[in-house]
Amino acid sequence: MSWKTKLHLDNICLDKDNAWIFGVCAGIGKAHNLAPQLVRVCAIISGLFFAKLTIAIYLIAWLMFDDTIGRYRFSVAQATTQM
Repeated sequence: MSWKTKLHLDNICLDKDNAWIFGVCAGIGKAHNLAPQLVRVCAIISGLFFAKLTIAIYLIAWLMFDDTIGRYRFSVAQATTQM
């Protein structure tokens, strides 16, 4: 069982068609049947109060979520082979 299945994140992927920056908010909205604008507003409000945390979570989500074509942007195997 993968870590994404354990955290119930296996259906979230980046949505490049509705993306503003990397497609994280649009992908979360698509996976949970929410408007991407609502997710973006929540992210902006969170960023006003917790800027560093919000940016860190956004970047981690961008690195860990799949593209819509099913590829990982970054994997542990790539990191270990590059060292």
